[in-house]
Amino acid sequence: MGVGKAVLLLPFCLALVFAARDDLQAGSAINSTIAPEPLREPRVETLREPRAKPQAELRADRQAEPQADTLLLPSRESLWDFEDARSAELRSDGMLFITDAGTGNLYTFRLDTASVKPGQLVPGLRQPDGLTLVMDTYTAVSSRTAGEMTMLDEELIYMRDVEVPSWVPGADPFQPTDVTSNAFGELFILDGPARRIYQFNANGAYLQHFELPDLVSPDRLVYHSESLFITDPGSGKLHVLTDAGHSLATIGTFPELTRVRIMDGTIWILSGEVAHIFAMTGEHVGNLKPENPVGKLRDVAGDGNRVFLLTRSSLYFWNLKP
Repeated sequence: MGVGKAVLLLPFCLALVFAARDDLQAGSAINSTIAPEPLREPRVETLREPRAKPQAELRADRQAEPQADTLLLPSRESLWDFEDARSAELRSDGMLFITDAGTGNLYTFRLDTASVKPGQLVPGLRQPDGLTLVMDTYTAVSSRTAGEMTMLDEELIYMRDVEVPSWVPGADPFQPTDVTSNAFGELFILDGPARRIYQFNANGAYLQHFELPDLVSPDRLVYHSESLFITDPGSGKLHVLTDAGHSLATIGTFPELTRVRIMDGTIWILSGEVAHIFAMTGEHVGNLKPENPVGKLRDVAGDGNRVFLLTRSSLYFWNLKP
């Protein structure tokens, strides 16, 4: 790792260490932990006087008091129905992409201020799962079940498959659970069952791979600022690695961990029905929890104050005021 890259990553890692110092007697940027903030129940007006609590309970309540409240998002009608939605990405021109493994389709939606309107439909992707936008132009779609990594051009027309060379040890079977990319169009493909990441250049040529021996069941990843953020549902932790595979930090533990995204300079970690939000420096910002969602959260997309939350069967939208 170069000196410039180390300088860029140092504030983030140090913040993780400082934030975790109350829970860890000794920590480092390589192995630090942030516990997610406990959820705070929304206030409910009642006509009955609450039971007075003993002083011991009050002290326990104060110790468990979260640093930031959980924002309970009001109930919404689903904007669209899916069979088995997996991933969502929002392009800079306002095009929303969603993979549906149940129908085998990649859906696109043109967004306006009043509604979500269905746009182009890309069929025949054999249980599409992971999704990333390459240089905000091309689309890469992974399918663990089919063992395929497919590239689509800006018109969503098939370009090529990305394949691991047969001479790479342990490459068969190839089960890509997710994919992400950097500013140069390089792909980082996570093979969750094999616990490894493959790197390809923008033309689809194999560059290298590295193992993830410290992760139990890596499932999702995202690239940001020369770092890879990887969910590990088996341990409930979010791992932060360099793009060469060197461990930087861990954030956790989260029950029912499903997805991580970087949006507007914040880290969004989806856990069950809750979105935990952290600053890039490691501090906990707050939590979002939809009211009565149909299923657990699978992905999040958005820009500015627009937030789209995806479950297995539904897509929800909120406009968050600053």
